[in-house]
Amino acid sequence: MAMHLVIDGYNLIGAMTDLAGMDLEGIREELITRLLAYKRLKKHRITVVFDGKRSGNLSRSSMNQKGIEVIFSRDGEEADQILKEMAKNKRQGITLVTSDRAVASFAEAHGAITIPSEEFDSKLAYAGYSDIKGITDEDDEGYASTVKKGNPRRLSKEERKRLKRIKKL
Repeated sequence: MAMHLVIDGYNLIGAMTDLAGMDLEGIREELITRLLAYKRLKKHRITVVFDGKRSGNLSRSSMNQKGIEVIFSRDGEEADQILKEMAKNKRQGITLVTSDRAVASFAEAHGAITIPSEEFDSKLAYAGYSDIKGITDEDDEGYASTVKKGNPRRLSKEERKRLKRIKKL
């Protein structure tokens, strides 16, 4: 079963340093393009949640852009509320990408795994490079198995679970 990534859209955009000078729509499109490269490499299910609180929409809007689910919150609602709702409902079924401490701690309290946006941005950059070079996930597996694991002391259960999810990214 593929991993389900739920991404705090504007939080991840804030972590991406190379998007200066673009308009908001262009930045969102660039994020979707990078996520598509990542999806081609890893085959994960991806949902991106954006704030739409000043949009005037009376209900949440959801669309599918080339296999990536994009959700905009309704007017007066923050994306954080949707992220918390998804973490509460899906629990261990999602991996949440956000650097918002309140959202991350809420999600972890409900059993979801969280990854900071800055850390995921580096994974996106690698996926973009791999997409350009034509490297597949299977090609990369041999390298990953030769890397030493580090400290032999056993980590906490939550940390082992988090690291296992990150390894799949």
